[in-house]
Amino acid sequence: MKKIIAILFAGTLLIVSCETKKTEQAETPVSYPTLTIKTQKADVSVEYPTILEGEQTVEIRSKVDGYIEQVYVEEGSAVAKGQALFKIDANSYLQEVNNKKAAVLAAEASLETAVIQTKRTAALAEKKIINNYELTSAKNTERVKRAELSQANADLSSAKSKLAFTNILSPINGVVGSLPFKIGSLVSSSAPDPLTTVANTKNIFAYFSLSQQQLNSFLDQFSGNQLKDKLKNMPDVSLVTADGNTYSSKGKIQTLSGVLNAGTGSANFKAIFPNPEGKLWSGASATIVIPTQFAAAILVPKKAVFELQGRFFVFTVDAQSVVHNTEIKIRNTATEKDYLITEGVKAGDIIVTEGIGNLRDGVKIAAISSSKK
Repeated sequence: MKKIIAILFAGTLLIVSCETKKTEQAETPVSYPTLTIKTQKADVSVEYPTILEGEQTVEIRSKVDGYIEQVYVEEGSAVAKGQALFKIDANSYLQEVNNKKAAVLAAEASLETAVIQTKRTAALAEKKIINNYELTSAKNTERVKRAELSQANADLSSAKSKLAFTNILSPINGVVGSLPFKIGSLVSSSAPDPLTTVANTKNIFAYFSLSQQQLNSFLDQFSGNQLKDKLKNMPDVSLVTADGNTYSSKGKIQTLSGVLNAGTGSANFKAIFPNPEGKLWSGASATIVIPTQFAAAILVPKKAVFELQGRFFVFTVDAQSVVHNTEIKIRNTATEKDYLITEGVKAGDIIVTEGIGNLRDGVKIAAISSSKK
């Protein structure tokens, strides 16, 4: 009996011992490499979306109503200032000019008659044959006829202008855009869409914006006490076209708007790129790339960052070695291996650098410190 009790007691101790070992093994924290964040100098290229515009981009609109009789150019063709682009049917406007010319001739004849009448009335009044009232009346009639002649000449000038507007000429040297209206199309002076555009693309302007928060830190990188000096000391910038290729020529940031956009609170920059071969198109979208130096940047390895519904997170480690998924904000630039962080973590914070796919918020780990090259 004593032997049986001893065996049962020994078995119980063995089971308890095994369960304890299993619990201890289950609660043993898993080791993960970690990194203590430090600020450091960083030379990176900051990217901003931009819209390209020609040096001059002019919308071509009809100033008169009518049917298009001729289209003299093709899409994408180069045109010179004063070159004919469209011809609007001019018959009605030519008739109006002829009518106004006839009205001028009639007004001239009426004025001539009034002048003669004034002279005759003046001679009779001088001889006291008629009173001064009739002379005054004759002079007023002459004034009215002169006014009618002036009005007739003005109407003729307006009719000639409308006739001239049936020949639509290019106001600048440039390249013709799309031609949505063809021969026979009815066009109107009040139409919302232009007949085409002509863009002078010898130089291309690239416009981009910085927020009010970004503006001062961006400008502080460049030497100079005044804005014009800072603009002069800014580096040459690159342009990446929509197909992902880098444009062959460098550009220069030329101006900064002196007033912030009231709606967005942003400041608008303009960079200029030479375009002698016409490879850049007005209205195209692109990305402007600006070499930028940060004196105290926070860089986080890309492998330590995960994205969730457009937001970026890292796992930070607290003093008890417990991890927390922490949202971060990243700049619109990066090195080959690192993201540049603007918010969410600071110098001295510890983050997990590897194996983040196996982690969840609130897990305790065994942190393995690593140094970042």
